[in-house]
Amino acid sequence: MRNLLIIFLFIYFLPTISFADFKKIKKKSEVNNPEIIFPIPENLDKCITNMYVNPEINKVLPVIKVEAPSGYGLDNRFMNALNKFDKFKRPCGGGNINACENVKKVILDWAKADAAQRTGPSDHEGRHWNDTLTVNLWIASPMMAGYSFAKQIITIPDEEDKIIKDWFKKIVKKNKHLMYSMTYKDGTQAKGVPKRAHNHALSSAMSHMQLGILLNDSKLFRKAFLNYEAAIKYQRKDGSMPIETRRGGRAMFYQARAMTALTSIAIIAENQGYNIWDYDYKGKNFHNIVKFFIDFTENNEIVFKYAKEMKAPGPARDYKRQDLDGSSSSNWGWLSAYATRFPNHENIQRLQKWSTNYKDLNNYQKKIVSNLKNILKRSSGTSSWTLVEPRCHFTK
Repeated sequence: MRNLLIIFLFIYFLPTISFADFKKIKKKSEVNNPEIIFPIPENLDKCITNMYVNPEINKVLPVIKVEAPSGYGLDNRFMNALNKFDKFKRPCGGGNINACENVKKVILDWAKADAAQRTGPSDHEGRHWNDTLTVNLWIASPMMAGYSFAKQIITIPDEEDKIIKDWFKKIVKKNKHLMYSMTYKDGTQAKGVPKRAHNHALSSAMSHMQLGILLNDSKLFRKAFLNYEAAIKYQRKDGSMPIETRRGGRAMFYQARAMTALTSIAIIAENQGYNIWDYDYKGKNFHNIVKFFIDFTENNEIVFKYAKEMKAPGPARDYKRQDLDGSSSSNWGWLSAYATRFPNHENIQRLQKWSTNYKDLNNYQKKIVSNLKNILKRSSGTSSWTLVEPRCHFTK
């Protein structure tokens, strides 16, 4: 209760921050609420509170070694594990004691088995990129968020707590891919952009940030701010993200995922008492990134000049047909947080206006308006980029 009160006071009095303020946060911020990555709300009306699966049937067995492909794609065995783990994590995030006991059991089993071992190279080539994202996205980040929920609900013996935290520390550091010293060179529209703004680096930053909170290590907690800063600072003037929007038919798919990663970082920071939502660098800010996304839904051709580079588009090889799943929380999770924090911003007011003329909208506009209308109703898919259930832990 005391932690929740502290978090409330921090958030309620969040000031609008300047570039100098953000610089101070980046260098001096501390963990103010150890082990509280996302607080369990007092009002659980928006949360999943019931565990609908039998733990004996829904077993989340440890996957020992990571074997992602060197081409497009990740090791999907770990996504399957997350799909099962979420069946416990979501109700645990809603305060369900039995679910939290199962969250702890699963994580302890994985820790004792020394699971998610990355045995591939650290050469910044395809296998390395895919292995690290596999672990950060589907294991480290969601399991740390789940463990934080469990710590708020049940008592975990010190010996087990140490085993779990040592394992988290091992897999986060082994899968470190923050890309601090790397910049895109000639031959791409992302020339000059630091790779730490890449969605893969943002995923690693999310893991480091959460680990810092679990271990009460402010240095680890602060690492994510360098990645957040780069993504905001190096957006184009129109709000497009150079690294993501060159990816063929998945240009907006990846811009959306990066937006959701930025949102997750901002909310975790908020839960420790820091406002980074309003970070602005010469007119470049999160609002501008959102504006580009909304502009795209109205006129999808604005991304074509970037998407035609066709950098790693995966299965979406027609850059004039953007692959944007209408229900994916990875693509739309950011909207839950943004719309409820900035309901009067012109971006959200624009969408509200569209919702009154639904029949006249194109398919992309309908997708974003539908997601806006269902923020408090629709549960997420696998909580990878969102880490948690958005309607419970992202909305205000």
